Amino acid sequence: MKDALKVFKRDLKSITKNPVALLIVAGVCILPSLYAWVNIKASWDPYETTSTFPVAVVNKDKGANFLNKDLNIGNDVIDNLKGNDKLGWKFVNSKEAEMGVVDGTYYAMIEIPEDFTEDLTSLTSDNPIKPKVKYKVNTKLNPVATSISNAAKGSLVNEITTNFISTVNEEVFNELNILGNNAEKNKTDILTLKKAIISVNKNMDSITGLLEGVDSSAKNLGDFLTDFRATLPSITDSLSGIQDSTQSTGNIMQDTEKSFNNTIDNLQLSLNESKASIDRIYDLAERINSNRSSNDSKRNVSQISRDINTLSNSISSDIKFLDEVNKAQPNQAISNNITYLNNAENALSEAKGNVENLQNSMSSTGEINDSAMLTTINSIKNVNTHISQAVSDFDSNARPALNTITNSFVSITDDACKLLETSKGLVPQMDNLLKSGAEGSELAAKISTDLKEDLLSFKDVINQLSNKLEKINDNDIIGIISVMQGSSSLMGDFISSPFELKEEPVFHVPNYGSAMTPIYSVLALWVGALILVSILKTEPPEFEGGANIRVRERHFGKLMTFVLLAVFQGAIVTLGNKLLLDVYIVNFPLMLAFGIVTSIAFTTIVFTLVSVLGNIGKDIAIVFMVIQLAGCGGTYPIQVDPKFFRVLQPFFPFTYAVGGFREAVAGPLMSSVIVDFVILIIYTILFLLIGFFFKEPLHNKVRSFEDSFKKSRVAE
Repeated sequence: MKDALKVFKRDLKSITKNPVALLIVAGVCILPSLYAWVNIKASWDPYETTSTFPVAVVNKDKGANFLNKDLNIGNDVIDNLKGNDKLGWKFVNSKEAEMGVVDGTYYAMIEIPEDFTEDLTSLTSDNPIKPKVKYKVNTKLNPVATSISNAAKGSLVNEITTNFISTVNEEVFNELNILGNNAEKNKTDILTLKKAIISVNKNMDSITGLLEGVDSSAKNLGDFLTDFRATLPSITDSLSGIQDSTQSTGNIMQDTEKSFNNTIDNLQLSLNESKASIDRIYDLAERINSNRSSNDSKRNVSQISRDINTLSNSISSDIKFLDEVNKAQPNQAISNNITYLNNAENALSEAKGNVENLQNSMSSTGEINDSAMLTTINSIKNVNTHISQAVSDFDSNARPALNTITNSFVSITDDACKLLETSKGLVPQMDNLLKSGAEGSELAAKISTDLKEDLLSFKDVINQLSNKLEKINDNDIIGIISVMQGSSSLMGDFISSPFELKEEPVFHVPNYGSAMTPIYSVLALWVGALILVSILKTEPPEFEGGANIRVRERHFGKLMTFVLLAVFQGAIVTLGNKLLLDVYIVNFPLMLAFGIVTSIAFTTIVFTLVSVLGNIGKDIAIVFMVIQLAGCGGTYPIQVDPKFFRVLQPFFPFTYAVGGFREAVAGPLMSSVIVDFVILIIYTILFLLIGFFFKEPLHNKVRSFEDSFKKSRVAE
């Protein structure tokens, strides 16, 4: 160790006493940082400037008529895109768009055809036609441009879907709103009359008992009958007005019945599409299981995960609609169908978890786990069973129940009309009885007896009216009115977008440059180690007092010099990231520590390779860098890399160096931090041992090989 320190001290004196050497060493320490800083700054936030990314949009839509309203979904989409600055939308004609895509003026084009709205609104008819939109992209211009243009396609599809669903439902709720307004005007009168008739029926015995004692209270009875008779004209007028309004409401109900039936048809179409989707998911899972060696397995598993999420959203929307209907008009068949759909949704949640487990297994092993694959297929099969039950139950039970509810809208109004007509006939008879009772107190006894008998004769009629009214639930009426009074535009918007996505990032990194800092910093440190072995000698020269120093001590003495410079390189890179570029860093001391440890580990590896193997070691270090860059998961997820890299990734120093920098940038997870530090230290120790055991045995052979190479005069 003392001899190694002699070599180290000799290098430090040579550097500090020679200004030129000091300048070159300073440049060697700073140069790798420039590589990292330039690349980080260049990729700081490329996806924030896509507003200048040109995408041509052509609208040929001629529109259509829907529910007596002229619609043009194409124009609506264009208006919305004009306010969308995420991409550089260019609204041009078809010829200009076609030529622009070919010559590179536009990266992509989207064309809405003439019959687009007509085909789209046909989805609510008996013969739906699926509309088509033309999409072209020039993949030659730039590989990333294809991904950005695909985002343009997604934006357009979202605008079309939202506009169409919102418009259709807005018209349906407009029709329902007319019904709700008319019912609201007469709600108070209807409920007042209902309570009055029910009260008379319940107090019939009390009334007849009062008439039996009228002989002793004739005068008071006359006053009471006169006052009571005075209220009859207002009741008659109220009944007539209510009856007219009720008949008008019934006509509106019949018009609305057709619109509500169309909504039910859309629900059935959604359920059938859910059944078709789960069938496709199951077939895709079976193909993955039967062809495990396919390079598309990972992508197909990801597709299954996305399809399950989409299917879960669709079923949640269906459940929400049925829940609203069931709250307004409770029905056992609808409740049963909601239960079937809830079972399907729970099964989807279980299947989603199994797919995630399968993805995690594939990520860690690079292969499909038999148990995870079988569990995934069985859970998808279970989802298929539940959705099939839900669709079958909807067709046989829930759909008829919904039809019954629709029909009851009109029948309830008819019953109300008949009830009011009967009530109108009762009022004149009661008026005649009261008139007779008021003619004189001398006839009060006789009249009270007649009135009692007449009331008893009408007891069955009043009882019948009361029983019919009691069957009409106040809460049901209020519930129906409340639904019909909702804002049609608000309801249309709600159904087109029934939920808001709340994003909650985990370990949030605000910009792309900060996210790329780990891979660029790690790569710069490896490049820095290569620069050190390229500019500085790995073998110390002869110096006074060093004649008897062994090869091994010379090796470690020189390594000390390289490690010291590596510490400066690591510190400069990390300090510049923070102070010059203002990279987002949650834990800067941790980044500084990883920068220094990584630089020491990389320098030890590269120096040992070059010191022990000479120029061959340099070649190995360069090849090792290239392979690590492609296979460490620094830029793209390792799961999308070829299997060769997925297998080797856990053995690359880059993997743990990049992981450590990421912990510092986004927020540390201590278990990951410890693993990254330990692995880097293990690599350092491993190459120290390689130098210790192989430097001396290979020294003469490598020197002989290097001398032969120099004699060729093609190297310095």
